[in-house]
Amino acid sequence: MYKAGRIAVWFGLFLTALGLLVGFPLMFLDHDDLAKVFLAAVPFGFLFMFSGLVATLLGGDGPER
Repeated sequence: MYKAGRIAVWFGLFLTALGLLVGFPLMFLDHDDLAKVFLAAVPFGFLFMFSGLVATLLGGDGPER
């Protein structure tokens, strides 16, 4: 569960950053239809990020050392 949570956090961070960094410039360049697709990915990125955070915190002690 710990490893799946870490993967979800990184995927959520990537999805959120991609949506913001690509969506806003497209919106300012008047490519509104494509910008909506990328900006719609931002809430899903937050969902993955927070779900991964919860899974990481509740999943145990982390990797065995």
